[in-house]
Amino acid sequence: MKENFYALLICILKPDYTVDKSLQIMIDGLFKKENTTLTKPDIEDMILLKQEMTYEEIGKLYGLSKQAVYRRIKRFKEARAV
Repeated sequence: MKENFYALLICILKPDYTVDKSLQIMIDGLFKKENTTLTKPDIEDMILLKQEMTYEEIGKLYGLSKQAVYRRIKRFKEARAV
């Protein structure tokens, strides 16, 4: 059931993604550990997702560890504050 909510969040944050595409991404596991190149919009999406999800759950979506998600969000916020 959690997966349905994750797919819904993906659709909300990525308007060009359909429900089917979001579910397929989760089934295929397109967010793999090798995906370490994230764009500014990706990190902004992570910040929005953090309101509803844990670092671990976000990490699963992006193929990162929970520590990597935390560090990326922290660095992004620090850079924005300067």
